[in-house]
Amino acid sequence: MSLSLPASFSYSLPASRVFVIGLAGGADSGKEEFCKVLLEQFQKKHVVDSSKALLLHLHDFYRELSDEDRVRVASGLYNFDHPDAFDWELLAQVMDDVQEGRETKFPKFNFATKKRSYESPTKDIVNLSVIVFEGIFVLYSQKIRDRLNMKLFVDIDDDARLVNRVARKVAEPNPDSVDHILIEYVRFVKPSFDDFIQPSKKWADIIIPRGVQNTPAITLITDHATELLKNQQSNSTRHTLLPPHLVTTPTVLSNAGSNNSSACPSPGYLSRSFVHGESPSRSSMNSSPVPRKDILGGSGDSHYKPVPE
Repeated sequence: MSLSLPASFSYSLPASRVFVIGLAGGADSGKEEFCKVLLEQFQKKHVVDSSKALLLHLHDFYRELSDEDRVRVASGLYNFDHPDAFDWELLAQVMDDVQEGRETKFPKFNFATKKRSYESPTKDIVNLSVIVFEGIFVLYSQKIRDRLNMKLFVDIDDDARLVNRVARKVAEPNPDSVDHILIEYVRFVKPSFDDFIQPSKKWADIIIPRGVQNTPAITLITDHATELLKNQQSNSTRHTLLPPHLVTTPTVLSNAGSNNSSACPSPGYLSRSFVHGESPSRSSMNSSPVPRKDILGGSGDSHYKPVPE
């Protein structure tokens, strides 16, 4: 069954020299692994070679900690899973530098020392073609969303993410106790997901259930990104009807590989809300959410405030 779009519907890409794919999702949802698989597929399809592709991590853009912050870290009261923990201005500057081909240095956050250092790029910035940028809040800030050509969201079950988190942390050289991991999850990780990350899903062009296990989704995204990359080479800002590959909508991808015909809309036109995965029934999709009062474990005056849009 073919799907068509109304003639008035246009899909716009920001004018850019480098094609930027942003991937968001909850902590421990396999975002980095998904990005690596995506880049491998680009190379196999000869879309871009490894020297012209760059993988960026949001966790390297944690802001410098003040003395007060370090006291909170030592007391287990600093929330690394909150938007205010990140240096959004630095991130925007680095993305602009890469986009313009300017010399820049990339931050690297050391989780052991909780300090940030800088390193020179290992790739030729001038010749970069693709950036894949992953992190829990990649779709949270409009300032960053406006710099993305394609916005993805990995949608993994809460229980699966918790299991992944426990497995990862107990396997570290200096593992935390399971009790500590669970307290941290309940105090910070889960509330931040509910208040900030989950609502940002509404900004995704494509939502990928099951993450890296969703092989059909990876294939469809790769094919669609390939076409967009080719279009961008001929026209940096493209306004056009969506190609057939954009059947990679949240509803369709969630049933990739399924024979359930009810997953697709009835023949006719796709609405803008269907293409972007928005549904009027999603009460949790409010923009600019306010942090929960218990985000610091019961404190009524949260130390953190939402990043202004």
